[in-house]
Amino acid sequence: MHLERLENLLAQIQQLRIAVMGDFALDFYYDIQTATGEFSIETAKEVHLASVPRAYLGGAGNVAKNLALLGVQVSAFGVRGNDLFGREMAHQMQSLGIDATNIKEIAIDTPTYTKPMNGIVEQNRIDFGTRSANFKSHTDELVDVLKADAFDWIILNEQFSISLLQSHHIEAVHKTNAIADLRSLGSHAKHMLLKVNEAEFTKLHSKPATKEHIQAWATHRKQPVLVTLGEKGMVYASEQEYHHHPAFPVSGPIDTVGAGDMVVAGFSAARAAGATVEEACELASLAVHITIHQLGVTGSASPEAIRQLQDGHSIA
Repeated sequence: MHLERLENLLAQIQQLRIAVMGDFALDFYYDIQTATGEFSIETAKEVHLASVPRAYLGGAGNVAKNLALLGVQVSAFGVRGNDLFGREMAHQMQSLGIDATNIKEIAIDTPTYTKPMNGIVEQNRIDFGTRSANFKSHTDELVDVLKADAFDWIILNEQFSISLLQSHHIEAVHKTNAIADLRSLGSHAKHMLLKVNEAEFTKLHSKPATKEHIQAWATHRKQPVLVTLGEKGMVYASEQEYHHHPAFPVSGPIDTVGAGDMVVAGFSAARAAGATVEEACELASLAVHITIHQLGVTGSASPEAIRQLQDGHSIA
């Protein structure tokens, strides 16, 4: 992709309205030191020291954040609690310019992935609020609002075992300008592009994610698929076409947490802006390469960082 074409796409992305609906969460990181030599008087157990607390939008929120940082006008559809994590989620959405009108405040613990970090290594995660039956209390209403608006693109996201979205909600969204990133409900995305990673593909089909198997799946679905393959890049396949885009070679340590969300955001923004499949895969690949080199955080990619990487790789 030439620089002029990339600039055109980035400019078009600034004009987009994209909706993200699904399981919004907060990623809460902190550095932890467990061997302190200090013991609690009350319990006689060793005290752990924590420092540098930091939070980022997670789950569907990470997709929304990535879109907002690319310049998209993002509308979020989901739920949160009225607790300290929910208030931080609302604050971050406001800071990023995300329209949170349709983030409903309900009686739940705001879903939060708490991630103690020992250096750049994530320790045992502590999850808040990811298994609440109350998630579904406003879904019908949110789907009706989503379907009534004329968004340039729609993203559906399922993260939790008890998700905001149920099978009938996904089947009710008949949109070609949409993508679904679903942990367990992919078979119900019958009217839109479906994104899966390599492990999810293998689990679903009991077959490796080869060209033959991916193409056969897209043909069987009669809808396109986007398959991320880690260091091997990504594949887009439909009944009529197949495109494999290799990943950029990495150097040094990487952190792949949130990489799939960046693929969804980058690919969606590019396609909604009028990019070809090949261009959308390339822009997503640029964004992911930037994201995975940000360690111990839920990374992101700005338009300027994408420009610099594209220019440095001299992509033709």
